Amino acid sequence: MARKTAKAEADKSLEEFGDIKSAAEMKDFLRSVRDKMTDDIAPPIYALSAMNHVLNHEKIYPFLTDANKEIARDIWLRLKKSGMQLRNPPLLFDPNGQDVAAP
Repeated sequence: MARKTAKAEADKSLEEFGDIKSAAEMKDFLRSVRDKMTDDIAPPIYALSAMNHVLNHEKIYPFLTDANKEIARDIWLRLKKSGMQLRNPPLLFDPNGQDVAAP
C-alpha cells in the first residue's frame, strides 16, 4: 500500500510541476518559481517542493547551466530567509556553505 502511495505522490508531483526536458525548460520553471515567491503567490513550502523536484531531476547536471544555478541559488536563499532551516546543497554552493560564485 505504501508503494502505491509513494508512486501516486511522485506522479502527482510530476503532473503538478511538469516534466523538464531541457535547460531552457528548467530556466523557465525556476523563473516561474522565483516569480511566484516574489509575488507572494506561492508559500515557501511550494518552492521547497519545486527545488526538490529540480535537484532530484535525472538530468540535473546538463540542465543546471550557470544561469539556472544562479536562479536556483536565489530561490534557495529566499527559502532560508523565509525562516526555513536548510543546509545549502553542494550542487549549488560549495561544501562549506559559501556561495561558489563569491570571491
